[in-house]
Amino acid sequence: MIPKSANTVIIGGGVFGTGAAFHLSDAGQEDVVLLDRGPIASGTSPQAAGQTGYLNVDPFAFEFGKYCAEFFEDFEQRTGRAIDFRQTGSLRVALTEKFKDELEASAAVPHLKNEVEFISPDKARELVPTFAPPADCRILSIPQDGYVEPKSVAVAFAAAAADRGVEIRTRTEATGLLVEDGRVTGVETADGTIEAKWVVLAAGAWVRQFGHRLGLNLHTVAVRHQAFDTGPIGDVSPGQPIVRITEPQIYVRPEAGGLLVGGYGYRPLSFDMDDFDRRFEISALEADPIYYQQLRDAATAFFPALSDATIVRERRGLPTMTPDGRLILSEPAGLKGLIVLSGCCVGGVNRSPGTGRIVADIICGREPWIDASVLRVDRFGDDYPTDASLRAHCEEFYAHQYHSIH
Repeated sequence: MIPKSANTVIIGGGVFGTGAAFHLSDAGQEDVVLLDRGPIASGTSPQAAGQTGYLNVDPFAFEFGKYCAEFFEDFEQRTGRAIDFRQTGSLRVALTEKFKDELEASAAVPHLKNEVEFISPDKARELVPTFAPPADCRILSIPQDGYVEPKSVAVAFAAAAADRGVEIRTRTEATGLLVEDGRVTGVETADGTIEAKWVVLAAGAWVRQFGHRLGLNLHTVAVRHQAFDTGPIGDVSPGQPIVRITEPQIYVRPEAGGLLVGGYGYRPLSFDMDDFDRRFEISALEADPIYYQQLRDAATAFFPALSDATIVRERRGLPTMTPDGRLILSEPAGLKGLIVLSGCCVGGVNRSPGTGRIVADIICGREPWIDASVLRVDRFGDDYPTDASLRAHCEEFYAHQYHSIH
């Protein structure tokens, strides 16, 4: 039997929902229930590359990212649960004068300049033997970056939350929200209704659909993101840095003796989740073989070993994009008791510690650790009034993800 009431109900068992559950319980909040229609981390989260990033230029993104990076460094100490995190560093590579200049400017930001350094192509080849950088490229080494097995994050957050008293209900689908006098008062599920003082909507690709039922135009859209893993390749080390190349917008990191390859801008496609069957699962998302071919061709120019590598896994998920590439995280105006948590912008794993802490600040009524007004749900006003206009702008931002650093 599901509980009849709770102080807080969280909808979604991915990294955002479980991160919020942990931070709430760690802050001493009791009577927290987390719902997911499938198992924990059964949506987009396990399809991610799980990369953590430190190169954030504006002050909010830097402070937010710093908390997240430090959380991953001390994850087991903070939660009591271990994850597979490797702080290997990363190499940010620029090929053209425009992006070389932008990389120089980013490295010169006062809060970053003591943490990063430029290295030569020869040094990059020493660090990543399968990488063939052009002789005239510019390469910034960022030692605090890393990567994590993404499912382990959600599973560890969920386990740590359960250790602290959170009730986790998987195979329990949230079907709607109850609203009375401008306040969310509960969650309807296939197994009954749960009254609640707070509801955290972290339902991944389905967040916009929940908003529609409440008359809210939530500016977040599901966009397909794809990557692939290869079988073992000689000279690949699990400790080698991630390589991110700005102009072709590709990233490459080690994975089980081979390489994980992903990228942006290749045939971006968003979805209206209402077009899918009600029982659709992310794991059933159809592949775009042309995308994979374009991605492989682009990456092979810099990693020649990919030409003969065997692809052993295709990853694809539906991360949520916003028109400005930032999260949405706040109560909507005129609707108390609901916290919308979405817009991962293909960085949900990396951002999950920070989003969880902001959620806990709101519900606990404590002084915010960071001014999160830039993430407010209503910041877009009446812009993008139609699904078509919103999807077009979200696809456009996705198509240029590596050309805007924040």
